[in-house]
Amino acid sequence: MNYITRMPSILITRPEHDPLTRYLSHWNKKIIDKAESKGNNVIDLRKDSANKKAFEGRVKKVDPSLVLLNGHGDDFSIAGHDNEILVKEGENEGLLKNRITYAVACSAAKKLGAACADANTAFIGYDEYFFLNLDRRFLANPLNDKRAQKFLEPSNKVANSLIKGHTCKEASDNSKKEFRENIRSLLATAADLNSLDDAKDLFWNMTHQVCLGNQEMKL
Repeated sequence: MNYITRMPSILITRPEHDPLTRYLSHWNKKIIDKAESKGNNVIDLRKDSANKKAFEGRVKKVDPSLVLLNGHGDDFSIAGHDNEILVKEGENEGLLKNRITYAVACSAAKKLGAACADANTAFIGYDEYFFLNLDRRFLANPLNDKRAQKFLEPSNKVANSLIKGHTCKEASDNSKKEFRENIRSLLATAADLNSLDDAKDLFWNMTHQVCLGNQEMKL
């Protein structure tokens, strides 16, 4: 089992240029609060601070144990604020080496994550689209959106489990367990007109969350 022995530092990106990234940013503030309560040093790249220059600079200077990336992605890259590419396969994926990364970004695990993963590196993410279904009445108050909560609490479970000292495999398993519980809850009631669609999309997210590289790594 590999342990990251240095005092854990966590780098998190929180772009906020559209509804999806705004929701991810607000819900990830919960992770920041949890990490700081455990004594972790958190580097928070929020809004326009989530740019390539700042990301590369902070990774090289701080050498974080855990990188949490939130934003739009594709097979080869993950973006920050205003969709500026932060990390890209074949260009700077080495920034994610020798640490744990959790990326909430569509498809980024397919090529980028696979390129990073090795015996000393772990990458948890999604190898297809990540669905986040919203109630647009709460665009100004994302934390009050109960529909989005069913997607974002299981997603946050990965980072929260890592912060508690779980291995990468355990963190991913914990997240999938919570996805599964929310799916069961939705299928058990017909009161919510969105329940079937949300259950299908939660199942998709659960199925396409992958843990690559050294699954036994922990903070």
